[in-house]
Amino acid sequence: MAVALATVWHVPLIHAQNTASLPGATALPVGNNHVQPFATMDYLIVHGADFDPDAVMERRRDFLPVESAWIDFGELEGSVWLIARVSNPSDRGGRWLVDVQRPFADQLIVQKRTEGEPPETLLSVDRSTRFDERPIDSQYLVAPLWMEAGETTDILVGLKSTTGSWMPLTFVTEERMRTAHMQEARFNWIINGAMLALVVVALAMGRLVGWSLVLSFAAYVTLSALFVANNEGYLHRFVWPNSMGAYEPANLLLLSGMMIAVLQFARLFAGLRTNYPRVNKAIMSLQGILAVAGACSMFFWHLDGMRWTVFLLVPLATLAYFSSAVLARRARVLGAGPFIAGSIVIMLTVVIMALILLSPGRFPLTVALDYFHFAVLFESLAFLVAILVRMLAVQSDLNRSLEAEVTAAREKIALTEALHDSRNRYDQARTQAENMRSRLASTTHDLQQPLISLRQGLAAIADSDPDKASEIDSALTYLQSLTESGLDALDPQSGERPTVGVETFPVSIVLDGCAAMFRAEAQGKALELRMRASDLQVTTEPIELMRSVSNLVSNALKHSGATKVLVAAQRRGDRVRLRVIDNGRGMAKDELNSLMAAQVKGPGSKGHGLGLALVSKFADRPHHELEIQSTEGLGTCVSLSVPRAV
Repeated sequence: MAVALATVWHVPLIHAQNTASLPGATALPVGNNHVQPFATMDYLIVHGADFDPDAVMERRRDFLPVESAWIDFGELEGSVWLIARVSNPSDRGGRWLVDVQRPFADQLIVQKRTEGEPPETLLSVDRSTRFDERPIDSQYLVAPLWMEAGETTDILVGLKSTTGSWMPLTFVTEERMRTAHMQEARFNWIINGAMLALVVVALAMGRLVGWSLVLSFAAYVTLSALFVANNEGYLHRFVWPNSMGAYEPANLLLLSGMMIAVLQFARLFAGLRTNYPRVNKAIMSLQGILAVAGACSMFFWHLDGMRWTVFLLVPLATLAYFSSAVLARRARVLGAGPFIAGSIVIMLTVVIMALILLSPGRFPLTVALDYFHFAVLFESLAFLVAILVRMLAVQSDLNRSLEAEVTAAREKIALTEALHDSRNRYDQARTQAENMRSRLASTTHDLQQPLISLRQGLAAIADSDPDKASEIDSALTYLQSLTESGLDALDPQSGERPTVGVETFPVSIVLDGCAAMFRAEAQGKALELRMRASDLQVTTEPIELMRSVSNLVSNALKHSGATKVLVAAQRRGDRVRLRVIDNGRGMAKDELNSLMAAQVKGPGSKGHGLGLALVSKFADRPHHELEIQSTEGLGTCVSLSVPRAV
């Protein structure tokens, strides 16, 4: 990012007096060493399109001493020329390397200018130069320098580049170059290997936390690694060695892609689509602008306005990302803590880069690039921790849900067994009642014949004692009427026989049963389930009523998307109305009518589509009634009316 953003700022730091002579010579290093003679180097800025080293040397008296710690003059329209006098203090000749530490330049020339001898061009490259045409195999621009024993010479370096004037000129031994390459390769392998490991770990959690989330994370980490690799010259060296001009457009495209990926990660992690839809739309618009800017940069990268557009979108995207992290914290999204930490690191990275670029020449941009590399690694680690926290929470929720389902299943089994025992006891009591009825009918029938005989005997004594006979006749008439009424009551055709399965019982039995059955499931879904107590008595089939109400409660818990469910019983005249009310998404009239049919399921339902059909069938009984009121977006109220016990 440091090299890419260097084109934005143009703040000259060099203010020096004119000089007519070069400073003293700098001794070239020996062994595993290097030297950067910034304090003994002169510079000249040439405006215009000319890039002629001979013309520059004619203006030798116009060169000024470098007074900054590093060679960086910000963004320039013209070219920068440096001249340094170096010497080989040893008693034998040798080869050194002039390392410009830039992977790319529009034009660059390095010349050895010894007094009395023609100039020797050590390195000359432009946009058309292929990588294999470079004299030294390195991702940076490096020129070989041969110096005889005791030789002193001037090294002239000219640079013209749209990516800024950053040029940390270094004289280095071949041994030091090899050591530096090995150290840099080791550093990059460790950092990139760690980032690759984070991506692999994130992908392993994709099934639990969502593939879209981990893929956006993986895209951000991958694009960040490619961005650093491009700035360090690796992509130019290994991917497009014959196209030096791909460096700058690739930088802009990768930078846009990084911002798009990190904003996508922020949107998904913070759940902006659900929690903050307006912010979500704003960030999606910003992503679209970045996508257009990245695509246009492939063709118009050389325009200042194009580069400014991309670079100014970076802090805007960073601010949007930080805002998403704050909103995630406010919405109590799991993992919001490390998510905010990562966003703060991103903001600090942009701020530090801006400070470095606002003061060119004070800090080496190679250090800034290394900082960016570590920052990306820390951000990736923070984001991965946030994903891991979410995964552990999801796993914990799954475990609690499983435990709740097991508990609910056990309670359902226990309730089913209790209902089965109740049914058996009811059948046994009914059988006993039938047996008693049969014996009573037989006894009553047997009483008829003795009564007839007694009445015949009464006729025989009526003549001798009429008053006594009349008294006895009245008693017999009363007794006979009792036996006849008892037989009428036992007659199955009389209409007085009770309906099979109908009982009078407290409605609280049903409410308590539903509470026990669904309490664990509601807790597992963080859903509030309330049962309003009632002392009302009802007369209906208990098992069918229990089945109907439990179906309604189950539908509200599983399919309504509600956060609150209320079950209550109310007296309405000679009936009791049981109501199941939720604050879920509700249903349209057409959807509601279709769900009343058997084996018809709602969207996303995994049930059998029988619940409402069974309730509707139960409501078809005499003096029973089913009523459903539902409004899309507000919720549903289902009312089941049954006879009230008198």
